[in-house]
Amino acid sequence: MKMRRHRVFLLCTVGLCVISFLHYYKALHYVSLLRELSAPYPNIKSFIMVTGFFWRERATPMASAVPEEGPPPALRPSDTKPRGGEDMEDVRMPGGLGDPGGLVMEAEEDPQVPRPWGRPEEPPHGDPDGTQEQNERLELTPWHPNHPAARLRQEAPHVVVEELDPTTAPTPDPIESMGDLHHRTHHLQNDHTSYFVRTKAGALCYRKGTEVAPPPGQAKAVNPTAAANHGQRQLLQQPIQPQQQHPEEQAGTLHAKPKRGKRLVKCVCRPGWHGPYCGVPTMVYHSNLPTKERLTPRETPRRIINAINVNHEFDLLHVRFHELVDTVDLFLVCESNFTAYGDRRPLRFLRRLLNGTYDYIRHKILYVFLDHFPDGGRQDGWIADDYLRTFLTRNGMSRVAGIRPDDVFLINDADEIPAREGILFLKLFDGWTEPFAIHMRKSLYGFFWKQLGSLEVVSGCTVGMLRDVYDNDGIRLRRREYYTMPGFRKYENDTGHILVQWSLGSPFHFAGWHCSWCFSPEGIHFKLISAQNGDFPRWGDYEDKRDLKYIRDLIRTGGWFDGSVQEYPPSDPKEHMYAPKYMLDHYEQYRYLLENPYISPTNLNGG
Repeated sequence: MKMRRHRVFLLCTVGLCVISFLHYYKALHYVSLLRELSAPYPNIKSFIMVTGFFWRERATPMASAVPEEGPPPALRPSDTKPRGGEDMEDVRMPGGLGDPGGLVMEAEEDPQVPRPWGRPEEPPHGDPDGTQEQNERLELTPWHPNHPAARLRQEAPHVVVEELDPTTAPTPDPIESMGDLHHRTHHLQNDHTSYFVRTKAGALCYRKGTEVAPPPGQAKAVNPTAAANHGQRQLLQQPIQPQQQHPEEQAGTLHAKPKRGKRLVKCVCRPGWHGPYCGVPTMVYHSNLPTKERLTPRETPRRIINAINVNHEFDLLHVRFHELVDTVDLFLVCESNFTAYGDRRPLRFLRRLLNGTYDYIRHKILYVFLDHFPDGGRQDGWIADDYLRTFLTRNGMSRVAGIRPDDVFLINDADEIPAREGILFLKLFDGWTEPFAIHMRKSLYGFFWKQLGSLEVVSGCTVGMLRDVYDNDGIRLRRREYYTMPGFRKYENDTGHILVQWSLGSPFHFAGWHCSWCFSPEGIHFKLISAQNGDFPRWGDYEDKRDLKYIRDLIRTGGWFDGSVQEYPPSDPKEHMYAPKYMLDHYEQYRYLLENPYISPTNLNGG
């Protein structure tokens, strides 16, 4: 009897080992172990994540390969982890399209959780004029030690914020002219652009990334000097020896050794493009994508949906639209008549949308209007910050028709601009994993103050993963902890893919730009007084920090509001990925962001 028990125990142990082996074999087959360990920036977290199938450990967000150095902080708390006392499951959209109010925040309060901003409950008193309540509000003491202790925003009363560029002529209220703009739906159309070309030899090549042979009449008229400058570029259909190819390119094109005398069929890539189809940009080629050998062109391109919240970043918004106009199929742009702090504000983007400023991209914009401020957002600014992305995603995506599960959802802040080549790769190729982050070039006050390292932000996934794993909530996508979501395993089983997070670009090969506090001094002043009440110290509460002369000096020196000045690596407008192409093509218009306008003491005193 005792031996029988030992046999049963032994059989169970062997069975468990077999199941574990099969699971890890599947994971290692999907993510090449040798490639992952030999990559320049290995994503070891993707291997550790797989162990969660049997052992549940507390997840920690993946950090960038190069840690953040200096202000401002790279990752906001709302992007990396949920806060205590907050349950995002309580956020619902009860009315869909027919509910203009959109989402309702129903967070249950824990009576045992301390709330330092709350007032103690007292018996009701007769106070018809509200004087006592106002005095109590002014006597609140912030919990953060660096926050001014006298009262909230002493120098910034709760009034309607005026336009940054007021005009003497009265302008109509855009809300009265909005009509049903914020209730309209958008039907996604297929992209019929011909991105690939098939050569006479049968190779399928990406047009922009492939060298094309000149017409026969021009073949002999090539300037020898120009030919020397182009190096030894080879033309389409020209035989290429296997030893001349990169090992990764050989893996995607050559499955067997060709017979002697048989000419190889291969695309000849231009500089900056890689892979057997010449469709993989450098920012993806040098990324930590674990499935580079499995990339194949799609017959029908995906549709890209880019969701952003906008406040007053209108110059950067123009740059985004021009950078992604032929790549993104729909922009979800959310605007509120409340600042992140809770003060009322005019709808500046809506006014520009109605007066024709964005007519060149109007057919790709779906306007999302947030007409209320979330409960608790004044006391805890992260509630308001999270709610903006939740409302944007759920309200915007509920109004998009004709969507497919393999379409791509991309969410950014207004100061985060992805590069066109990386987003186009997601549109045209199958085989990449999800979710994906983006390594962005960091800069402060302008592109002239380049910061060390890169900003890595989880930015996108397929629409299917957004729906089944993140419950159509954009803030959950930004937090990185997809493997703790209830629908994570089911989505893996339904799709047959093991979810492995990866990043477009690397700390040395940027896939976008993050320009923090990139405004004029007046724009920085407006951002200070509009900031949410949770990211402390809240510099807008200090009168001296709002002084325009002080702000100009910060731009001149690259200093931060706490008095520190970080080290900046040298930068040159001629360097690769210095700024988006549209800005460089319109240099005079964006000179204040491309060159330091206060580098000269004369300019500083005169400003």
